[in-house]
This record gives sequence, structure tokens and C-alpha cells, in this order.
Amino acid sequence: MLACKHCRAKAMRKRHPDELTTDEAFGVVEQIAEFGKPYPLAVFTGGDPLMRDDIFDIVEYATSKGIRAAIAFSGTELATAERLEKLMDAGISRIAISLDGSSARIHDHFRGITGTFETSLGILEMAREMGISRQINTTVTKFNIEDLPNIARIGIENEIALWDVFFVVPTGRAKREFMPDAGEFEDILNWLYDLSKRTPLNVKSSAATHLRRVEYMRDNGIYDIQHGELYFRLLDAVKDFPAGEKKDIVAGAHGRSMARDGISRMMGITDGRGMFFISHVGEVYPSGFLPLIAGNVRESTLKEIYLNSRIFVELKNPDNLKGKCGRCEYRYICGGSRARAYAMTGDYLASEPDCIYQPRGGEEVR
Repeated sequence: MLACKHCRAKAMRKRHPDELTTDEAFGVVEQIAEFGKPYPLAVFTGGDPLMRDDIFDIVEYATSKGIRAAIAFSGTELATAERLEKLMDAGISRIAISLDGSSARIHDHFRGITGTFETSLGILEMAREMGISRQINTTVTKFNIEDLPNIARIGIENEIALWDVFFVVPTGRAKREFMPDAGEFEDILNWLYDLSKRTPLNVKSSAATHLRRVEYMRDNGIYDIQHGELYFRLLDAVKDFPAGEKKDIVAGAHGRSMARDGISRMMGITDGRGMFFISHVGEVYPSGFLPLIAGNVRESTLKEIYLNSRIFVELKNPDNLKGKCGRCEYRYICGGSRARAYAMTGDYLASEPDCIYQPRGGEEVR
């Protein structure tokens, strides 16, 4: 069991006695299907979802309904070749492996267990040989900013479908002092934009929807924020990276998907808006990082919770946002991290605490 320093959850050594049964999990799949096509992407995560012996049956049930399924796990020994093959047979669309450093020294320090770095690379290689689509998830903190180019290189070398760069939210074990500041956020997001444009790597940001604003502004030649020294250091570190084919899409800020393996994304998705998280006991949250329960699938359907619960109703309308986020012309494609706003202020509608941009009062971007 890992003890990740930035994890949103408290690790439990034993299974919860009230966790959803296999049949209840099948019921959740049916509730997802009630949303109609295009179905939401179902991502099975944890902890380690491979600790459930029925995960293969649940994935297969989801894919049999036409729902694309992905699975995200940390580098543990449960991810054997046999289990990866069973996931592939069940119809998994993509696997995501956490990688928070380019070396055992950095990554294992994050994850709290020695050996997870090598195990993670081994899983990526096994999946590559099997032809399974692969994704790397990296959580950005103060501790690994300068290592990001090295992690990007690993992604390129492993021919991953996507690098999902998470920006830490101070909830669970994660502390406020782990977070980059607003200027560092902006520099990293601009660097990710350039990295995606110049190299074979496809990039997505999580809990940092500002990347959509950066993409829109830079694509339209209206970006006028001065880059900081961090941006130039990161850019210099990738100057010898192999060039990729020209990519018009980075974060999907213009309503287009950047997916190339069939997993497409809608525009403007953020906490509670096109997104929800279901816990192991059936609780429904706007996201895994916004710890406010909107309902439970044992008492209401997902569709009822998403359409009618107060928190989802408020979050789905960007005009409800407060402060500069509520005035921002990019609130429809961005809206900031509602999870970080809640963690920092206690108000999930408050302004994104780690955004340097000041609204200019221009035409709304939708």
C-alpha cells in the first residue's frame, strides 16, 4: 500500500465493509448509460482499483454498454501482465500510471514506498508491448517542478497517448505549501502549451483549467502576460527533444478534442460541470478533489443528483462564480479549479486562488 504525500484520500488497509457490491457497480454503469450518447468516460481509480477482484467484470460490463472505460492506478505489483491482459480483454480503452518524478529518488519519495518507480516503468513497458493505450499522470508540486522536462522525456520515449498534468489541490494529505504559486502555474501552463505544440507529446492539465485560456490566447495572438524565469528554464530543458507533427489542439479551448485513441472530451469540463466522482461507498462528489457529498447512488440516480442537487446546479453555471472568475471572459471554457477554491477559501464558487490572469472585460469565450 502506498502513502502518497499529495493524495486526496486517507489510505485504508482493509476494504470498507459498506463498499459497492459487484451488482451495485453494474447498477452505476446503467445509471451512467442513462445520460445518453455520447456517454461520459468512466475512469476507474483508487487507491488501486486492481485490489477489487471484480474490476474486470465491471470494466467489461461498462464496455458492453458502449461506455469507454479507462483505469488509473499507481505502480504496484498488482498490475501484472496477466491482469493487464484481462483488462485488455474486458475492453479497457486506456490505462493511466502515476509518475511524479523521473527517478526513484523523486518518485518513491512522493509515493512513500521504495521500488514504485521501477514498477511503474515496468507496467508502462508491459502495456506498450501488449498494445494498450497508455497515459502518465503527474502531480505538480513545489518539489518536482524542475523535474517536469525529465518526466516529459519518459512519456515521449514510452510513446504515451497523453500526459495528464495534475496541479496539486490542498486536500487530504496535500498541504498548501506543496502548491506552486500563481506565477509558476502560468509559466508551467505556457510551457505545456509549447511542449505539446513542438513535440510528439499530447498534454492535458487537471485542476488547472487555465491551460484552455492560455491556448485560446496564444492561438489568437492575444497573450500579453510576461513569462517568468521558470518558463524559460523549462523550455531550455526540452530544446533537444524530438519534434512532433504539428498539433492544432492542446487543451481543447476551441471546443475541439485532442484525443487520438477514441477518448474524446467535451469543452469546459471542470469540477461538477461535465464531471462527477463516485466513491467506493456510492457517494457522489463534483470531483475527487472537492469533498462535498451531493448524494448517493443507493438513494438517488446519478442523473437526478447531477441535474438537481444544489452543488451541481450551481457549479454547472459559470455565471455563479464569484470574484474575478465570475467576471472573466474565459469562465465558460475555464472557470478555475472549484476544488482548489474550496480548499483555500471554504467556498467552491470563489475565485481560483492560483490564477495570475486579470479579466479584461472582453467578449465571453464559449
